Amino acid sequence: MSQERMLAYLNRLCDMTKNIEDKLQDEKIGDKTVKKMSGTAFEDVVYDSLLEAGFKEEEITHNSQKFPDFVLEDLEDGDKMGVEVKKTDSAKWEVIGGSIYESLKNDIEDTYVLMAKLGGDKPEVRLRKYEECIDGLKVTHSPRFYLNLDLKEGEDFLTRNDAKDLLELSGDELNKKIRQLLRTQKSTWWSEGKTVSFADLPQEEKGVYLNEGIALFPEVFRGDYRKFTPWLVYSCFVWCGNVRDIFSAGGNKYVEDIHMYVSAIMYRTLQNVISIKHRIVEMTEDEQIKFWGRSTDDIYERIDNWLELVKENLTVSSDLISNNKKLTAYENYTDERICKTVKSDFMSRLNCLMKKEL
Repeated sequence: MSQERMLAYLNRLCDMTKNIEDKLQDEKIGDKTVKKMSGTAFEDVVYDSLLEAGFKEEEITHNSQKFPDFVLEDLEDGDKMGVEVKKTDSAKWEVIGGSIYESLKNDIEDTYVLMAKLGGDKPEVRLRKYEECIDGLKVTHSPRFYLNLDLKEGEDFLTRNDAKDLLELSGDELNKKIRQLLRTQKSTWWSEGKTVSFADLPQEEKGVYLNEGIALFPEVFRGDYRKFTPWLVYSCFVWCGNVRDIFSAGGNKYVEDIHMYVSAIMYRTLQNVISIKHRIVEMTEDEQIKFWGRSTDDIYERIDNWLELVKENLTVSSDLISNNKKLTAYENYTDERICKTVKSDFMSRLNCLMKKEL
């Protein structure tokens, strides 16, 4: 596509972005329901807006299951431009992007992110070149780009890490580059579907699974690993001979902030609360329904849902009760009262940390 035609495309997309923003702001003023808009609904808005901006149906390919969501093809010379559609209910311009294995590996000349930020005082919409807003790599069961449309020019992840070649690599070379960027030295769970031992993973990767387990499977707080274990093996290709140790190894710990002993999983949750909170905020509707049996677009309500599930599954062992009885403050408490106090004080502290700077 010639530079002149590319500029014309971009100008139309920029004008369209402003028009979408105006529509969302008008909608919020009208009935204040725009924050509940789903990702699919926003893609529909974008599609209609593309047509309104003068793009013809035959120029637009829309597939929300592939990257990018929209491909705009210049029918004169066959060149293509991609538009990846994102929306967030938070007040920050941050969101999980696509898998590193699919992103930008195509015959599209340039890909742009069109993102709606529905949190804050009013909805806003921005358009920015995809690679310019890559802020880092996010590892769950697969490495994904983390996008931040507030990045200044030259502050993107690829520039900071001299990793522009990441977008051109594939196969073993790509896996090697990912491991280098994540500072690991071995093949990991995303590499060609090979199952690896949890014990052999670097500590950073072990921490990913701990936080994923706590966020997605609140039943681990009662020692129930029946859903977590097959997910770890079949979704993440990681085998662990003693899953319980991921959450409970090390025994009870004393927490200065609440002046009592807590279980190992309670302690690890408090220590990793920021990562756990980020994972919960990023959960999709499908993930919420699959793992929790309920869903919401509202971030605060989603945190409350998780806290409620943790409270429902939280258990206190006899060893934990015995350890707290050794403390002067609790030496005259009954076992039942200690149990209630541990649960109450832990949940109170967890609630405070989860909602801090949300």
